Amino acid sequence: MTINIMDEYIRLTRKQITTYLKLVFENTYDKRYDDMYSEKYINARYYNFFKGSENATIRRTILEELRKTYEYAISENFQDKEFIDKLHIFFCYVLYFDHVVYCKDLRNKISKIAKLRKKLLDRDNADFEENLYKEMTNISDEKEKLLNKFHADEFYLKISNYKNMVNVYRVNMKFNLKFPMEYSEMAINKVFHSGITNEDKLVIEYYLISVQIIRDVIKQNFKKQYIVEFAETLLEKPKKIKSILNIIDNAVIQDKLCLKIRNEHFIENKEAVYELMREGYRFAIILDNSFEANYKNMENLKMFKYVLLNKDSKQYGQVMQFNNEVKNNIIEI
Repeated sequence: MTINIMDEYIRLTRKQITTYLKLVFENTYDKRYDDMYSEKYINARYYNFFKGSENATIRRTILEELRKTYEYAISENFQDKEFIDKLHIFFCYVLYFDHVVYCKDLRNKISKIAKLRKKLLDRDNADFEENLYKEMTNISDEKEKLLNKFHADEFYLKISNYKNMVNVYRVNMKFNLKFPMEYSEMAINKVFHSGITNEDKLVIEYYLISVQIIRDVIKQNFKKQYIVEFAETLLEKPKKIKSILNIIDNAVIQDKLCLKIRNEHFIENKEAVYELMREGYRFAIILDNSFEANYKNMENLKMFKYVLLNKDSKQYGQVMQFNNEVKNNIIEI
């Protein structure tokens, strides 16, 4: 059974926010406003739904969206204005717990929250600071353990740039497995990249690339795109493909990930690929000899995020000639 790491990481972030607000407000905690603010925060922090100007920082974007949430909450629930005012002030400190804003000394920041809590809420629990520090660090540790859980010395990702495309990366999974001397490297690679093994290794690859994307997002880098392997044989195995793709079935991951498929396999499995596209998965198509270069086919390639073309291909010149009119995202390989 597979798990979706991004979903789990977001669940822990929500847990961190709720734990913090419950400690601050105690018996006056209100789940409605927690949900309202947390939803907007998650959408801005992780899903990057509210893209500001090119120079806008994620911090500025989040604070702007929280301000809009505050205004909406007040307009719909003016009777709760005093509580919403206070909630808004305290919620902004979530940015320190979730590494949006660098916090050199967490205890010092929590001390400031405690003073603010005494001033605004007239609450001064002796154990508040220690409890908040303990809970926030424990959940942060949980999040880090989740990401480290999928590290394995036997497997690693080789990530490299495509020469003619900025922020798009080729992903290959490598292995450090020892085999008896009588097995040649060619034989090992053939087994590793074919049949059931070729399908099953995607589980490891998709876990590893999910962790990579989450770490990108934590560092506030939303531009990186990754093109990963895919096994076309899975298209005929509904249960297995659902289990494997569950690992990357999250809008954050799907937005930054492309599954690589050859044109000949796409032609054989069009309906299955279209269905996956409707579910949010993106594909990068490799043009092989089965591709007929004409204006109509070039237009149809626009459904793919990227088009991979070998510069030594006999079709290269013809494809690039049509591309001058169609303007696809062609990557030379």
